[in-house]
Amino acid sequence: MSVEPYPFPWRFIGGRYSDLYLMSQIREDNVQADILALLEAYKVDAVAIDAGGRRHRGRMIKAAQAQGIDLSGMRASTGGEIPAGFSDLEATLAPTGRSLYIEVKAPAWIDEKRKVIRRAGIATQEQLQFLLGKHRRGALVLVAWSATDVEAICGAAIRANHGAL
Repeated sequence: MSVEPYPFPWRFIGGRYSDLYLMSQIREDNVQADILALLEAYKVDAVAIDAGGRRHRGRMIKAAQAQGIDLSGMRASTGGEIPAGFSDLEATLAPTGRSLYIEVKAPAWIDEKRKVIRRAGIATQEQLQFLLGKHRRGALVLVAWSATDVEAICGAAIRANHGAL
């Protein structure tokens, strides 16, 4: 029997998901939207964090290119405001005030013959270390490939949140 290296869900296990879900070719942003909708239904005040600044950089690059500005060779930095590995979603749960951190990943994609056509997203070492540090401080943490993952791991906590508000 092997010991899991992390005391929270961190590894994609394809058998937990229906073939239909995996054939739907769900992107990470769709998974995040589904999780946020679930948390909103339970009155959890979740916040999406764009730790890498990817969305903002993308918008700025498109705007600059539209103006004819050549950005080749330029490197962008988001500064040090957000720690490396910061999770995609952060929330505080009532009535305890316990923190919730969720690293969101896209699930694997399969074809109609159940052949994997794209592997599931995996958390980086920085993301796993961030989650581990928060777990050690008492936060509820996980890597999620679906809203169902969040409900399975955090169901009691998010129901308590809803009941407290």
